[in-house]
Amino acid sequence: MSNNLILTGYPGVGKTTLIKKIVNYLQSKHIEVTGFYTEEVRKDTKNRIGFDVITLEGKQGVLARTKEHTNEESKHYVGQYLVFPDQLESLVLPLFQIPAKVIVIDEIGKMELFSDKFKTEVTNLFKSKSKLIIATIPVKKGYPIKFVEDIRENPQNDVIMVNRENRNKLFNEIITKLRY
Repeated sequence: MSNNLILTGYPGVGKTTLIKKIVNYLQSKHIEVTGFYTEEVRKDTKNRIGFDVITLEGKQGVLARTKEHTNEESKHYVGQYLVFPDQLESLVLPLFQIPAKVIVIDEIGKMELFSDKFKTEVTNLFKSKSKLIIATIPVKKGYPIKFVEDIRENPQNDVIMVNRENRNKLFNEIITKLRY
């Protein structure tokens, strides 16, 4: 029986791509999967202007935008991005109530953790023994985030570092470990 699966690695290394492959595999096996992933939003190939939250069911909302690419106000910032935790909550929190066997949380990071409701629900999900959680967390650096480090250090979680060298090999390794 596998523990929860936690992927970590530097931005752009392929964590979300790997999550999508795992989700497609599980869905092809008729496993109930719910959750979300985050995706970069680019004005062109060079300029990232924010991040969106996309549910596995295809609903989409704004997680963060640069100030010049939004008319909305927010008191939450990460670097150049204004963060909108209310949109995260409205899209994601209902998903955590769906009786699926597998919950995908891509990602648990600074932006998402502006939502206390999100933190509470994620904490409750990790306490549940009836669901398999597949999540991503940022790589440990600089000023660690306690919430993230608690997930990383929990022995019930199988933490896997994704990098450019191993990202294409990890899929087969991961699907043989999954319990659902």
